[in-house]
Amino acid sequence: MADKNDTAVPPRVTFAFSKKTVGWDNKYGSILELAEAHGLTPDFSCRSGICRSCECELLSGSLIYVTEPLEAPDEGMALICCSKPVADIELNI
Repeated sequence: MADKNDTAVPPRVTFAFSKKTVGWDNKYGSILELAEAHGLTPDFSCRSGICRSCECELLSGSLIYVTEPLEAPDEGMALICCSKPVADIELNI
């Protein structure tokens, strides 16, 4: 049963290059899955944080890794195949 006091608004994910903003939904396992569900086709390969082909620029906001990537992305970058937002974020996708 949901907590009656749980009024938190889910984070919004803005795909800046595509000019699309959508609300996060926990039914998606990653930001990559959210992007695909909304018609975007970002690069990816492994879906587990190993190959870094999904790496993109994190313009603002914060996220967490649901699967720890093999190697952390560079400063200001995000691996969208294994992460989800914890606050509103903007990605250069």
